[in-house]
Amino acid sequence: MPRKRATSPDPVHLENLLATAVVERSADVPADIRNLASEHIADFAGVAAAGARSGAFAQLLRYLRPRREPEPGFARVWGEEGFLPARDAAFLNAVAGHIDDFDDDEAELSFAHPTVTALSAAAAAADIVPASGARLVEAYVAGVELIMRLGPLLNPSHYTRGFHATATLGALGAAAAAGVVLNLDARAMRHALGMAASLAGGLRSNFGSDTKALQSGNAARGGVMAAELARDGVSSSEGSLFGPLGFVTVFGGVPGSEESVVGFGRPWLFDRPGLTIKAYPCCTCTHTALDSLFELIAQGPLEPESIRRIEVDVDEAAPRILIHDAARTALEGKFSMPYCLAVGLLRGRLGLAEFSDGLVNDPAVRALMARIAMRPDPSLPKTGGGISLASRLRITFTDGRIVERYAEKPSGSRDHRLSRTRLREKFVANAGGPLGTAVAALFDTLLGINSLCEAARGFDGLCGRPFVPARAS
Repeated sequence: MPRKRATSPDPVHLENLLATAVVERSADVPADIRNLASEHIADFAGVAAAGARSGAFAQLLRYLRPRREPEPGFARVWGEEGFLPARDAAFLNAVAGHIDDFDDDEAELSFAHPTVTALSAAAAAADIVPASGARLVEAYVAGVELIMRLGPLLNPSHYTRGFHATATLGALGAAAAAGVVLNLDARAMRHALGMAASLAGGLRSNFGSDTKALQSGNAARGGVMAAELARDGVSSSEGSLFGPLGFVTVFGGVPGSEESVVGFGRPWLFDRPGLTIKAYPCCTCTHTALDSLFELIAQGPLEPESIRRIEVDVDEAAPRILIHDAARTALEGKFSMPYCLAVGLLRGRLGLAEFSDGLVNDPAVRALMARIAMRPDPSLPKTGGGISLASRLRITFTDGRIVERYAEKPSGSRDHRLSRTRLREKFVANAGGPLGTAVAALFDTLLGINSLCEAARGFDGLCGRPFVPARAS
């Protein structure tokens, strides 16, 4: 008897299952993950407060020209008093949260920064419709879940081919998050995801420039716009996610399966493998090496003059991500292993102040950078997405001594969580300048956002004016 040929899953069926799961399971987020999510929400708000002081953000404000008074469908711009259509507010707020590359990321499945798109979209939507803090948390977690669920269908080839996964996957996560806040039903959610699939795009070639943050902002903007249009009856084609000409196939992924869709939220990937709250404002591919460096510094001073060379064994993909060995600007320095290690060694720390154009071109920094190199090591343990974050730091001294340190997971990752004390310190360092004495209160408010009756009130401290919903005339 002839063997039956295996049939591929029907893409339309999968898309309907996925949209239904996003809508129905978002309310099932358990208390422990809500608490975990609140830490990421607070962390992102602090990072965005710092990013709103950047030159790129100021230029975008002049370009988009926020209005001084709200209108129906308008959301607040973080860091100042203006209002924009929700999609554009999400764009600006996402740029603020990503411009310093200090926002959380997920490097095992999606190779993306999920919070910047999902939270920016959910928060903008919560400014234009009534939404509780609990609903915002549910929407945010659902958006992150979607990004992480789709990640393995695309990666690692999607990322290694040069796509910026934060911008591609993030557009879909933003649509899901905004759609949950806007109370889309499953049919409208499917249309929103299909529209977002056509609005997605972004290239890693722009790492080390302002455009990296613009790509993330554009994903948040596209997601909000897709959700709003789907709410109003605008459609997308069936098969736009999983079909032969859909998002996953066109971006180089493998076909989805019913198991990958019905598993949405069972368990929540926000818990495992989880997201990494960054300890340093630079590419995560540098973080285990930086952890090793600061561990050595804590044991005793390291004098640059006594160091002959520093070598870092990294994943084979890392040199194609850390593309600026000879960085000349602060933004390029965030994607430069030599710069991050050199300035970390010279300063004994690595915060936002260590990324300035002047410091990148300091002769002492450049002299030390010339003695630092990466070495691809295919034997380092891979994550579920096929890329390793592990590193082996090797310092050779002028007297012939060699010191090595190995680290597998970066600080801030799921098994190496930053303490609440350290989270608060990071938040104050980022947001304390613009917020002054109100910074501590905002941190506590955001940690408790799940209990707020109005989610938008949680972000009042980031805005020049408190949340007052505009009413249609």
